[in-house]
Amino acid sequence: MVLFVLFFIFVVVVGVVSYVVGQQRIRDIATFARTHGLTVIGNDWDLGDCGYSLFRAGNRRYWHNVLRGQWSSVPVTYCDYSYVVSDGKNQNTVSFSNVLASLGTQMPQVTVSPRSALGALAEKSIGAPGIRFESIAFNDRFSVESSDDAFAVELIDAQMIETLLALDGTYHVVFGPGELMVYAHRKPVAEIGALFDAAIVVMQRIPALVRARP
Repeated sequence: MVLFVLFFIFVVVVGVVSYVVGQQRIRDIATFARTHGLTVIGNDWDLGDCGYSLFRAGNRRYWHNVLRGQWSSVPVTYCDYSYVVSDGKNQNTVSFSNVLASLGTQMPQVTVSPRSALGALAEKSIGAPGIRFESIAFNDRFSVESSDDAFAVELIDAQMIETLLALDGTYHVVFGPGELMVYAHRKPVAEIGALFDAAIVVMQRIPALVRARP
């Protein structure tokens, strides 16, 4: 009986702390939005999955703290995104901070993901999955996948490689089909401005030849 009471108290405390932290994040993001001239949308998400496998992951998906507006004159959308993986009575929630910027065109999807420590070791020793580029440092750090390998090589030229290597090591970048998305596991509000900046920098490095393609 004592153990049950202690467990109940623990669950209540965790729930209260989670609620308080969540409400504080909502207030902090609203302040961030006002500072940068963005519109607070709340929990309304009308973009669907945007063609991203991340937005189809898990058993349940949630979008919170949605912001919309312009960042460096580029239309952008921000969201706190979570998906829940259920296995019987066990549940695991994975949360991300996501910035989407409009490409203004359609292109084959190219996904650039940081390699795990194990993946980096495999790449250095026996080779790991993903498209290969001339930069060894880039191949060691990132896994690149695309439905069009030739397009991916054209998109990720020497200048783009340099740009991606300069990003925060936790960032994922997805090009296409209609948006550019930069995301990472949930970031403190003080750090989400850097996600917006990263999206704009990467957008500006897309080769002119790629932009000119029909």
